[in-house]
Amino acid sequence: MKTKNSFINKWIFIIFSKIPSIFCSQKKKILYQEIIENVKTSKIINYPIDKNSVNFYFISNKISKLLNVADQIIDEKKKKIMKLENCLNLYYLLVTSAKLNPSILKKYILEYIEERISWILKKNKNVNIDHKLIPYTIHIRREKLLCNLINELNVYCSNYLKKINNIKTRYLVIDKNEINIDEEWKKKHEYIFNKNKLKIPISKHNYEFILYGLNESSLRKKVLHILNIPYKNKNLNSDVINILKKRYEIANKCGYNNWSHYSISHFTSEKNNYNNLNEFFNLIKTKIDKDNHKINFNMMKLFNLKKKNNCLNNNYVDNNINNKIDIYDWYYYYNKMSNKSDEYFINTFFPQNSVLNNFIQIISKIYNFSYERVTNKEILKKWPNNSIIYKIKRGNEKKIKQSLNYEKRDNMEFNDCDLLGYIYIIPYMNIRLKDYFKIPLMNSLSSTYLICNGHVLIDYKFMQTVPLEKKLFSSSEILTLFHEFGHAYHLLLLSNKYSLYNFYNIPLDYAEYFSHINEHLVNNYNIIYNLSNKEINNSKINENLFNSIKFDSSRLFNIYLQSLIDYKIHDMNPFLFFSNNNQQDEYALNDFYKIIQNYLPYKISSLYSIHSTSFPYHFSCYYAGSVLSYLLAEIRVILNNSTNDISLKKNNTLISFQKKFYNFLSKDFRDETYPSIIKSALSNQNLIFNK
Repeated sequence: MKTKNSFINKWIFIIFSKIPSIFCSQKKKILYQEIIENVKTSKIINYPIDKNSVNFYFISNKISKLLNVADQIIDEKKKKIMKLENCLNLYYLLVTSAKLNPSILKKYILEYIEERISWILKKNKNVNIDHKLIPYTIHIRREKLLCNLINELNVYCSNYLKKINNIKTRYLVIDKNEINIDEEWKKKHEYIFNKNKLKIPISKHNYEFILYGLNESSLRKKVLHILNIPYKNKNLNSDVINILKKRYEIANKCGYNNWSHYSISHFTSEKNNYNNLNEFFNLIKTKIDKDNHKINFNMMKLFNLKKKNNCLNNNYVDNNINNKIDIYDWYYYYNKMSNKSDEYFINTFFPQNSVLNNFIQIISKIYNFSYERVTNKEILKKWPNNSIIYKIKRGNEKKIKQSLNYEKRDNMEFNDCDLLGYIYIIPYMNIRLKDYFKIPLMNSLSSTYLICNGHVLIDYKFMQTVPLEKKLFSSSEILTLFHEFGHAYHLLLLSNKYSLYNFYNIPLDYAEYFSHINEHLVNNYNIIYNLSNKEINNSKINENLFNSIKFDSSRLFNIYLQSLIDYKIHDMNPFLFFSNNNQQDEYALNDFYKIIQNYLPYKISSLYSIHSTSFPYHFSCYYAGSVLSYLLAEIRVILNNSTNDISLKKNNTLISFQKKFYNFLSKDFRDETYPSIIKSALSNQNLIFNK
């Protein structure tokens, strides 16, 4: 433990942990102490908190003192365990505090606290603390060589992300008549130097939308070129290979075949089913191929018909019916086959103010909870602009409450027996001037996390407009709205049931299950109808428009594809797979692209790059290698829930959904017997194909 870095970390801690005692008023100290005492024993704080009331330095000092006390306890094992559990609860709050107000100093102090907790746990091996409950960051510090390898990996990932996040926005300049799209949208994208032209920013957030409207294949090809060209000549492919090699080393060090094996074992509930993954992927592929065969056949007929009409040669032969078309043409014809409506026109039914107000009303009815918006200006001003805070209470239906099966925790006291807690919503991301010139890739991703028992934060990071009142929600943003709230409500309920230290190692597929249930609610006309409210005339979206944006088989395919790419790239031995790779960086991943080409319904070429998609986010996250969790969650929803027939007007469908939801929630995710969805899918293949 006595390394140079440890010495520096220790002195940074000693100096800065004194800040609260020197500079804070007595009133603030009392507040900090009250929050600490509640979090230590996993009690619900029954009032709204703010970012500053969770003081990082005050918490770190308290953890240090608790560790000193725990270290001095010799004979009383129960008391020692209780103190260590108190420390782990506070460590959770410490990590959250660092997220709320990040700084480089906090990084060093976190490392110091992690090393101290790790050292005490190592020293007290005879103390029965479940290793599954020890945070991943602390677990790896118990082995110095492993810790060094992971630190090196973090540096590689950080450098990769810096390049990804430093991509300048590129534009497509075209005549107005070259794209079929809403006229109001065209006005917003007029080229300032020529009003007859459009200047359209191209990024992963909108390229599909643009491809749908462009009639000429050459322009669609140009969109793909603009999308991917900024990622060339940055050695990103070489960075990916270096990260893969480092992950493979770590997995081998931990006794696993490869990084996929390691990640699935550590981060999902399917740790014993690694050997069944190929069979599971093949099963899902068979379903996707079956679902898409008719669409692909009709799409190719349409493609060939248009090609024939444009062909001057009267002897044109239709011989491409079973071939794959280019990715940029595939998106266009898929949109035609699916009868998708103009996305911007649909967005006009979802102005931001109506959406946010209608959303909480709808979701509270679906899950049977009551809410009250916090209006205290003193509290709200301590959160970012436009933040919303809701006080959440349990619903009144006794049968729903009973199915929750709440365990009474030790030292648990409820000042308000109906209070579940508070959900804090930050709808919009802060935009700096330089952000207007860069593609918002990693920095614009939504996140949800538990602050402490009964307090959950959703940071949506939706893009703002000027003025904000003109903001319209896209269908993808509405999906995100439901997805993140699914996480938040789930965490809120669990935090009423478990101590904080139980939240370190929640299986990802279990966590994603609740957000995917919420996403499927969006596929329900009754719900989207109630969410919509056009500002001009208060009209609601009609069913024909809704049908043009609802899920189809492409949803499962997209989830499957991201999972497959992540699995395939981490399931190989990178030292062998890339051993003969003496090519330039631009071609370094070509052999990998050849593998995934077999799973794609379209042709990819040099225009295609994984770096311009959501791949960098998954690839750089701690759960890289287990993106499969999203697919597992989706299949669990498909097999166990029917969300497309929920009606806000029919109590029987709502009550049925609520019972199923809360009954599933009552199962202990920590239990070794938690049901495997891989085994369930392989044992019930007919159910998969009939859904």
